[in-house]
Amino acid sequence: MIIIDFLFLVEHEDREMSTVKRLKDELEKIGCTCVILSTEFHAHLFNRFKVKNIVFPYAIDDSTWPIRAFKIEAFKYSNFITLNWEQLLSKANQDFKKPKSSFIQNHFYHLAWDESFKKFLENNNVKAEHIKVIGNPLHDLLLEDLNNTSVYEEKLRTEFKLKKNSDVYFFPMNYGWAFFSDNKIKAKIKMGYQPDIAYEYREYSQRCLNSFLYFITDLCNENSQNTFVVRPHPSISIEQYIERFKNQGLKLPDNLLLTKKYTIKEWIAISKVIGSSWSTSVWDAQKIGKIGFLYTPFKRPEWLETFWNPLVINISESNEFEKVLNSQNNEVSGVGEVVQSISSWLFDIHSGHSKEKIIKSGVSFEAMNYSYRIRAQLRVFSMEKLKGMGVGKGLQRDYFLPIK
Repeated sequence: MIIIDFLFLVEHEDREMSTVKRLKDELEKIGCTCVILSTEFHAHLFNRFKVKNIVFPYAIDDSTWPIRAFKIEAFKYSNFITLNWEQLLSKANQDFKKPKSSFIQNHFYHLAWDESFKKFLENNNVKAEHIKVIGNPLHDLLLEDLNNTSVYEEKLRTEFKLKKNSDVYFFPMNYGWAFFSDNKIKAKIKMGYQPDIAYEYREYSQRCLNSFLYFITDLCNENSQNTFVVRPHPSISIEQYIERFKNQGLKLPDNLLLTKKYTIKEWIAISKVIGSSWSTSVWDAQKIGKIGFLYTPFKRPEWLETFWNPLVINISESNEFEKVLNSQNNEVSGVGEVVQSISSWLFDIHSGHSKEKIIKSGVSFEAMNYSYRIRAQLRVFSMEKLKGMGVGKGLQRDYFLPIK
């Protein structure tokens, strides 16, 4: 087994990888060793390392994946850290996402983007001294990409054959629940969602998605000289969206681009407007001075509301899009050297690691069902040899090679 300082676990490559790679670079500059693995594709590699600091994408319940792979022995000798990638929570998500065990409340170090999330954690019994308020690293990276707009303009317009002088409108959509099966809903309920909200969430998402298909088709037809880029939720495939268009009897407009290529950062950089159902990408875009709006064809349930929803433009019909185009947002606020500050915080945690921990640090795989390791190996084999056969289209987007 190889002793390493940091093991970073990544759930969604698009959402997390840019930041995690930057953190890895910063930590390696000061002598730390780091490895980045996927939560869904690399479980068979976890036991190759003795880890001093394990950095998770989230921490809700230690009885669920991926924390369950590490909890029995590793917490005695390793530092457990969560970057908490979802912090702008709706009322329903606040109950679902709250730390649910003493292990997470007492042994994890938590990153918070602001004081309100820190308060949320404290209200759910997380030790205050284990919470660090720094900021959202995505805003720093978005600003950097904004400074490279001309580079992305040329790259993306060339690759996708976009008209040179056309405006680009970006729609990172968050209708994942619209595609959930009954078994998936039951799994969410088992993990903490209230049953009535879980089923209502799917029904509301389906209604909004069906309406959105007509909305985006109308926008494309009314603005044929411009390009509309729709990016499905990370767990949903392009093929699933195409099928929904067919089911509604709609033809995909020529100026509609359905893609999951590149990250939201590149698309936000070159886009004039960013719109979504309720994705936090809209709020992130607003924070760096872009124009953002939410498509809200039906009244948003109270349990889906977040503090920022009413702070951006909400529209319900295509003829209201002109209101979005005529709006302005030139204020950039709340951003700074966030990635550097997070890396410093991680190093401070690491610096408290004793020599005894370095020697004994390791992972007990008694905590992990053997089937997870086999499943991960089969997924990797499929991605490398069988073009992803048997791996969900949405999940394929999160595949990457181990980064050492």
